[in-house]
Amino acid sequence: MALFTWNHSYSVKVAMCDQQHKKLFEIINELADAMRMGQGHEVVAKSVGDLLTYTQTHFQQEEALMKKANYPQLAPHQEMHRKFVAEVEALHNQAKQGKAANSIQVLNLLRDWLVNHIMKVDKQYSEPLNAAGIC
Repeated sequence: MALFTWNHSYSVKVAMCDQQHKKLFEIINELADAMRMGQGHEVVAKSVGDLLTYTQTHFQQEEALMKKANYPQLAPHQEMHRKFVAEVEALHNQAKQGKAANSIQVLNLLRDWLVNHIMKVDKQYSEPLNAAGIC
């Protein structure tokens, strides 16, 4: 059962980023399902690891597009990405050590990222990237 559902309101009007955001939703939903079903720390550690790996790849590609378009808010955007990666790395390290992360805290972090970052921060690059021919 999906906790977070991607819909068109999340679109940043950049096809590659939208596809990657959809994949992030899938990974986050897999993690939420594993946590909800009380699965072992191995499953949670794998899900958090997948999230970490995919997030890093997505951020690198998204930042490359912003750089190509001379997006003026690139530096603060990169800082937000760096902070999120650090938080996910901390969760991954906890999970690898068999320490149970607080499910509510983790899901709140992920929900906040999806809602606030994509809906408020990422959407700000739509127009400048589209104007630079990146759609």
